[in-house]
Amino acid sequence: MALLPLGRRVTVHDVAARAGVSQPTASLVLSQHPRARVAAATRQRVIDAAAELGYKPNVVARSLARRRSFALGVIVPDVRNPFVADVVTGAERVAAEAGYAVLLCDQSARSVTQHLETLRARQIDGILLDAIGAASLPSDALAGVNVVLIDEPSERWPGIATDAIAAGRLAAEHLLSLGHREVAFIGPASDVHAFRMRERGFVMRLRQAGIQLTSPRLRRASATVAGGRDAMRQLLVTGVRPTAVFCANDLMAIGAVKQCFTARLGVPEDISLVGCDDIELARFVTPELSTVSIPARELGARAARLLVQIIEQTPQRVSATRLLPVRFVARGTSGVVPSAGVVV
Repeated sequence: MALLPLGRRVTVHDVAARAGVSQPTASLVLSQHPRARVAAATRQRVIDAAAELGYKPNVVARSLARRRSFALGVIVPDVRNPFVADVVTGAERVAAEAGYAVLLCDQSARSVTQHLETLRARQIDGILLDAIGAASLPSDALAGVNVVLIDEPSERWPGIATDAIAAGRLAAEHLLSLGHREVAFIGPASDVHAFRMRERGFVMRLRQAGIQLTSPRLRRASATVAGGRDAMRQLLVTGVRPTAVFCANDLMAIGAVKQCFTARLGVPEDISLVGCDDIELARFVTPELSTVSIPARELGARAARLLVQIIEQTPQRVSATRLLPVRFVARGTSGVVPSAGVVV
């Protein structure tokens, strides 16, 4: 078996020669062309030859040949949020497996329209939009672009979403099962679909139990630890404090826990707290956070897989309509309703 000169880049021609096939056949296999019709045995010979020679694909050449960038854009609201980071991780894994690079765009640094202009200039193959309010974008902002929405159902674009209403309902059912009736909700002051649906599911389930959430028990703040802390501080000075609070995400819930400790209230002895997302940090606070687990990485992975299928015009094996299920995880921040009064 002839060896290649030391230091010379391995080419498709070299792989074809080693596998005993034509160069066009080797090119079809190595480019992972979706319409390539190559016998399984021949395909395997090419793959084995490439591995033996240490072949590395030339992405630039492949892009020029296919008139594609082989890159996906991902626009997220704030990559500092661990839940968002997990969504991106799931998307990036699938993209890499399909031969695509990922360009991450953080809405906290630049506007969505600015990011879209940059991605268009780079002739991106497709874009994932994660909870950035696509419905409010200018009508031509996404014209001619392959788009998949994450956690934002739309009639205009395909997407993958979680069962956010069920998330709110599960939180309410958990607190009701513990005897809580003086409950409150802390959510972000934004129009993000998932947050609105979590609130809706929570409120609807409480109404079924004959409980109405009045304005003093509904607090708005940024979807951060600091936002949760500030909202909890407001709740604690309303005159009659709740025995339990559902927060729209885990960061806000962690902030609420911190504020309770500052106010010398026991969690869950004096007040129960429930979050939503089940980020890793939820298991590293004391007490551990009760929360609704949302499959963040699966959400990102499915969205990326759907986008790649749209780009490559392959039969879609990912359902773009079924909501991903969620589940409740009971931990240390939720307990039975306190037997003592709640008037402060």
